[in-house]
Amino acid sequence: MKKILVFFGILLCAVNLYAEKISVFVASSASKAMSEIKDEFIKTHPKDEVELVFGASGKYYQLLKEGREFDLFFSADAKYATEISKDGNAISEPKVYALGVVALYALDDELLEGGVEALDEKAEKIKHLSIANPKVAPYGEAAKQVLNHLKIYDSFKDKIVLGDNISQPVAYVDSGAAEVGIVAYSLVSAINHPKGKAVLVDEKLFTPLEQSFVVTKYAKNKKLANEFADFVSSARGKEIIKKYGFNTP
Repeated sequence: MKKILVFFGILLCAVNLYAEKISVFVASSASKAMSEIKDEFIKTHPKDEVELVFGASGKYYQLLKEGREFDLFFSADAKYATEISKDGNAISEPKVYALGVVALYALDDELLEGGVEALDEKAEKIKHLSIANPKVAPYGEAAKQVLNHLKIYDSFKDKIVLGDNISQPVAYVDSGAAEVGIVAYSLVSAINHPKGKAVLVDEKLFTPLEQSFVVTKYAKNKKLANEFADFVSSARGKEIIKKYGFNTP
């Protein structure tokens, strides 16, 4: 009996020895989709662990640059993945995993009539317009581009409520802190059962959000990181990404 217990103890140690853990940064816009992708991936990697960390791409790019160890970095645009590669902190070339879609979001259907192009007509009804911080969040920069393209930024600049990442403008609208928000459609599409409603923003009004990722130098000897990256790019991974309202490359 003692020999059997020793054998199983050795076997358990061997299994744990080959188990891996990776830390993955994911832009908030992809938080819902990537959470489901992780759950699907882990079904075939039950001994391994995938830690997802969500936030604003710019903020976490800076943390990575300062030494925060992420094995993969999924940005909300191409810029930060490219910068990581230029910094010498990536061991893979940047790869597009999703094409971002922007939406106007509100609880009041009347504020959505005519889409973002009709926002200026409703300026008096809108006390607060929420977007993500353009300095750190690509969707915030896209929202600012939309307002500037339509020449209505000046009408709303004193009403803008900034979120630290793209999840916060959704929460501000849901709580009533803002009447409307320009947000990531992936967070307010039907599968999310949003509190409000959304209408898509014409993609011609902002620079394309080519959401890209890299495998970082911290994953140099981690097979799991490459396997997870491959799964995200697989047909099944793209199927899940599209389900949340993204387009895919």
